[in-house]
Amino acid sequence: MRSIVILGGGFSGINVANKIAKKSKRKDIRIILVEPMEHNVYEPHYLFWSFNKDPLKKFTIPIDKVLNKRVLHLRTAASYIDTKNKLLDLTNGETLSYDYLVISTGVHLEEEQVGAYEKDNVHHFYSTKATQELQEALKNFNGGTIVISPSTVPYKCPPAPVEFAFLVDRYLRKRKIRDKSTIKFLYPLLRPYPVPSVAEKVQKLYDKRGIEFVEFFNYEEVDKENNKIISMEGEEIEYDLLVLIPPHEGQAVIKESGLGDREGFVPTDRFTLKVNGHENIYSIGDCTNLPVSKSGAVSHFSAPTLAKNILLELEGKEPSKKYNGFTICFVVTSPRRSMLLYFSYNFPPKKFGLHNLFIYGLFKKAFKIAYFKALLRGYL
Repeated sequence: MRSIVILGGGFSGINVANKIAKKSKRKDIRIILVEPMEHNVYEPHYLFWSFNKDPLKKFTIPIDKVLNKRVLHLRTAASYIDTKNKLLDLTNGETLSYDYLVISTGVHLEEEQVGAYEKDNVHHFYSTKATQELQEALKNFNGGTIVISPSTVPYKCPPAPVEFAFLVDRYLRKRKIRDKSTIKFLYPLLRPYPVPSVAEKVQKLYDKRGIEFVEFFNYEEVDKENNKIISMEGEEIEYDLLVLIPPHEGQAVIKESGLGDREGFVPTDRFTLKVNGHENIYSIGDCTNLPVSKSGAVSHFSAPTLAKNILLELEGKEPSKKYNGFTICFVVTSPRRSMLLYFSYNFPPKKFGLHNLFIYGLFKKAFKIAYFKALLRGYL
């Protein structure tokens, strides 16, 4: 009996586990998902949840409810990966052997590097707890300066800070305090988005809605006592409410096991998704160093490649399936409008029908249904 262990039960891990279980008819394999959490969260909803009080159950689901019955869910985590002996040290004190390992551990939010999130006016929307705290801060905000900035790159969902600026503008207008407020979007580039055609559209919308864009702002630190965000070049910008995207790095288990680069991301073959230097280990999702965005869409489009390659190896064949880097990305411009981008390793991001903002906005909001009903379950 050969074991395929998937380490990490976010979207990437669940999707891959289900795909392998559905596509393999072999009875001599066991598929194990190692994930301490009981529920899966539809993380794109954090962006919208910042502005409302939807019950958490509206965008979470029990993991065991969406797992294929062939997949065993171990409610624990790994503290060390012994690649030489093909063993995982688990936090429950046990060890687990594997024949094939899929690393899908996601990222760790390095909030402690910022050292300011304990303040009532410094927040982000990349976790449940943080988003709940941001909800309260926005509810109690009655005017002043809101500053939005990434701290480092890469971070999950590259358009998210841009999108937040649009949504907070709409939120303040609904509360009739937009005229008492200033919104500033800080970014390390000359334009507010890496893709020129999208940046042009974003800048026009920012100008129309009175959102100030501060170019070439490379975050250095937060002066939390004086409510200032400071750049590497020494520029200081005052805020009343700061929405700062925290640094993203690889998980501790990756660093401790010597499998990560300087930031703890797993060096992964961009085509086969094999971990470099390890014949029986694959990696997928935000934990990798793939030259594409860290997003659920990348996991979705790359999962069939990973699953197919493991199945080929089980048959004694070469893992010849290749991922071409294709993915899509929605850029929200209001609660009901968004732009659609698509790109791959072979071509840079391209816009698709920028005039169809309303259609894509509805599609993004409705995508949660497809996520729970089909994507997580490995149907698509």
